[in-house]
Amino acid sequence: MVEGIKIKKRIEQYLIGHVCDIGCGESSISESAFGIDGRDFPCVSFKTDGLYGLKSKLEAAGHPTEFDCLFSSHCAEHLPDMYRTIDEWSDLVKSGGYFILYLPQSGSYNNYENPEHFHDTEYRSFLFWITQAFCGAAKNYKGEKYAPAKIEIVESGLDIEENQHYSFFIVAKKI
Repeated sequence: MVEGIKIKKRIEQYLIGHVCDIGCGESSISESAFGIDGRDFPCVSFKTDGLYGLKSKLEAAGHPTEFDCLFSSHCAEHLPDMYRTIDEWSDLVKSGGYFILYLPQSGSYNNYENPEHFHDTEYRSFLFWITQAFCGAAKNYKGEKYAPAKIEIVESGLDIEENQHYSFFIVAKKI
């Protein structure tokens, strides 16, 4: 996985314990990672027909449902409901564990020509959205806290390789 090689040096310190790689494709982020994908590759530990409801699917198949770290590269933009995706996937991370997303940067990757993409993600907008939606920053129309924090952002940034910002990453810690 080209994306995994580019980002691995930036996030290696967070790839601890039992790691899950959702949408691992042909190779997961690490040899020992528990790979989840809809395709049949050697690194896939759990082949699924969909990436929603993973906790119950894993439980029904007798697989672990909590991980020390969850990593996903260029996968979340393939799902129509980004809120549900982040909400459900973060539930697979143990408290104190890490949730890492690697997404295509708008403008550097033509999401509009990719029929498999539901979202055109842009780093600053996505960081704002995930902070509001999952880090307890949002307030309702009365000025009251909208929802409790589920994660906290530890690190984030654009993938810088030869001055190209092809992708961006978000590392969050599960509260």
